[in-house]
Amino acid sequence: MPFAVHIVVFVLLGIVLGVGYFALLHVEVGQFVRGAAARYAIITRVLRLAAALLIFWLIAQHGATALLASLAGFTLVAVTLKPLTTP
Repeated sequence: MPFAVHIVVFVLLGIVLGVGYFALLHVEVGQFVRGAAARYAIITRVLRLAAALLIFWLIAQHGATALLASLAGFTLVAVTLKPLTTP
């Protein structure tokens, strides 16, 4: 696979991971707002973090370039999220 395609694939994978991660974070915050039992929020948090760690570990098996590209995609999602408050 050409190097540029390799990078694009892992950036896109990082974007997908970021969208999923922050969607689960949204669910977790919703649980707190609705007053759900604390155990559900804890379970959601542990699953969200464990899934992210596992996926990034699997990506790291493809090399540093793949890991950095996926982290770039993940970070791109994080910085483009709408802020919770408006100035």
